[in-house]
Amino acid sequence: MKTRLTDTGSTQRESSAVADLRWEFIDLAFLAYIAVILILLLVFGVLLGRLSHPWPMIWLNVLFGAAGLGARSLSSIRDNAFTRFIRWWYPPILFFFCFKSLASIIHLIQPEFIDPFLIAADQFLFGGPVTEWLQQRAQPWLTEIMYFCYTSYYFFIPGIGIPLYLRCGRDRTSPEGDQVREFLAVVSVSMLFCYIHYLMIPGAGPVFWADYPGPVLTLTGGPITLFEQWVFKHGAVVGAAFPSSHVVITMVTAFYSARFRVAPFVWVPLAIGILISTMYNGYHYGVDVLYGMIIATVMVSVVPPLFRRYETRFTRRSLET
Repeated sequence: MKTRLTDTGSTQRESSAVADLRWEFIDLAFLAYIAVILILLLVFGVLLGRLSHPWPMIWLNVLFGAAGLGARSLSSIRDNAFTRFIRWWYPPILFFFCFKSLASIIHLIQPEFIDPFLIAADQFLFGGPVTEWLQQRAQPWLTEIMYFCYTSYYFFIPGIGIPLYLRCGRDRTSPEGDQVREFLAVVSVSMLFCYIHYLMIPGAGPVFWADYPGPVLTLTGGPITLFEQWVFKHGAVVGAAFPSSHVVITMVTAFYSARFRVAPFVWVPLAIGILISTMYNGYHYGVDVLYGMIIATVMVSVVPPLFRRYETRFTRRSLET
C-alpha cells in the first residue's frame, strides 16, 4: 500500500513537472501581447516619431517579456509551491505593471481621446449622461456601498482563481487543473486585449473629461470610499476607460464562479454592484460598461474553444510524447 501511494505521488509530481515546463496557452497569449506592444512602439514610436523617447518603453516591455519567460521556467530551476504558483500566475501578477506602462504611450496611435463620441453614444443609448443621473441620487451610505463594490474588483481574480488552483493540487493535468488553466487563459486574454484596445481607441472617462455634460461630483462616503479614491488618484491611467476592464474582468470571472461553483452567491451580486459603481463613481460612461459586457461575452464564448483546441493539438500531445 505504501508503495502504491508513493508511486501515485511520484506520478503526480512528474506530471506536474511536465505541465509546468510545457508551453501553455497563457504563455503564448502573454508573449503575443508583448510582441504587439513592441511592434507598435517600433512603428509609431520610432519610425513615425510619435514618442520623444520610445526606447525606455521598448526596453521596459522587453523586461516584461523576460519576466514572463523567467517566471515560466522558475519551477524547473527550483521546484516548490512558490515557484509553481508564480509559473501559473505570472500574467495576472504582471497585469498591474503592464497597465501602468500604458500611461506613457496612451496616445501612441490615436492622438485624441474619443470622449465626445462616447458622450454622444450615451445620449443616443440612454437619453443622457448616466453618471449625472446616478449621482443625483448619491447619499453617503449609498456611496460607501458603491465604492465597496468597486473595490471588490481587486479580489475577483484571486478570489475565484486561487480556489480553483488549490482544488487541483500539484496535478495541473487533472480535470480540475484544466479548469484553472482555462480560467487563467480567458482572464489573461481579456485583460491584455483591453490594454491594446486602449491604445487603439483611448477614452478618458467622465471624471477626467472637462466637457462632460453635467457635474461629476466628489462623492463623500466612509473609509472604503476614501481608500478607493486614493487608489484611483494614484493608479488610474487617463485614457483607459473604453471599454471598462473592470466590467470585462468582473463579468468573465463571475461567469467562471458560476460555471465552476466558486461561491457564485458572493461574486455575482458583487459583479452587478461593480457594473453600477463604475458609472456612479464617475469613472466610466454607460457605453463603456455596455461595451465591456459585450467583450466579456465574446471572450467567454471564443477563448475557451481556442484554449481546448490548443490543449488537444499541442499540450496533450507533449504529455504523451
